[in-house]
Amino acid sequence: MFSFQPEENKVIAVPFYEDAKEKDGWQGQATTKSVNKLQDEIAQAINRLGGIVSGFQRGVFQIEDQKREGFQIHYHLKAPNGQLVPGRLDVAALPVRDKWSDAKKDKSLRMALYMVREGLQGMWLMQQLSPGYAALMPFMLTDENKTVSQLWSETPVMNRLLPPGESEFIEAVVKDA
Repeated sequence: MFSFQPEENKVIAVPFYEDAKEKDGWQGQATTKSVNKLQDEIAQAINRLGGIVSGFQRGVFQIEDQKREGFQIHYHLKAPNGQLVPGRLDVAALPVRDKWSDAKKDKSLRMALYMVREGLQGMWLMQQLSPGYAALMPFMLTDENKTVSQLWSETPVMNRLLPPGESEFIEAVVKDA
């Protein structure tokens, strides 16, 4: 019999909110928009991509030994047969050093929502350039209540669905991280 034990998934380290700099690609630290306004803009961006947002669930993600404020954004896509297919986008804000600072947690959360909105706008642009691009597909839910992205990151079986050469590229990136 043949057995394979995969290596543990490596979590890519993220900086603390206080260390995230615009010159390194982090955006949104100076946004004055409220959480509600950013949620509205995210819902509009998902709508433009063909999805319907059904809700934002605020919570705390436990990632390794860090607790990070965040949201689960629940949405649906209408399938060709008219059925609504669920999806979920998990958004974890950067951790803050001062666990007791509600102001820093709020700023980090608003920064995360700002960046999600920016990312969704970029996905819309990609969809215009490549009509076959399915922007929300990686965030669709499977029967296990996991997103397609989660399955790809957790199991080598899903790597077989990637185009030739992509699984080796992803493995190399994860190994180097």
